[in-house]
Amino acid sequence: MYKLLALFIFLPFVSFAENIELVEKFIQLTDATKVKGASQKDIDKVAALLGDDMRYQHPNFNADLTKAQFIEGLSRYLGAVDAMDSVITTKIVGSDAITVAFISTTINNGKTDIDERPLMRLFEFNQGKIALVKEYW
Repeated sequence: MYKLLALFIFLPFVSFAENIELVEKFIQLTDATKVKGASQKDIDKVAALLGDDMRYQHPNFNADLTKAQFIEGLSRYLGAVDAMDSVITTKIVGSDAITVAFISTTINNGKTDIDERPLMRLFEFNQGKIALVKEYW
């Protein structure tokens, strides 16, 4: 009985940790696709994190993309910059959803560009994969 109770108490924490890891990987890997020297293999690593019915939404730009459209978009920015690093500053973890605030630093042609304020991104999950990425910047 106690083992079953412990399972129900700690199981959500495992799921939260796995989802946080997915978010961190997604940000790291999408940054890597934009850096010079990136290849289709880098995009494939991002695609592996996404559910088949995944959506990418950016309301400020009226974007509502399928997984295939999102992956195609990544290929347009493949190797576009010299360096890119995004640092998560805040995480809000819910049931099958995480919202992060992050700041990105981009270096291109010797010029460094740092976000003036943290950007916000919502992730939703389904069956261990990213089901939704929604930008709020």
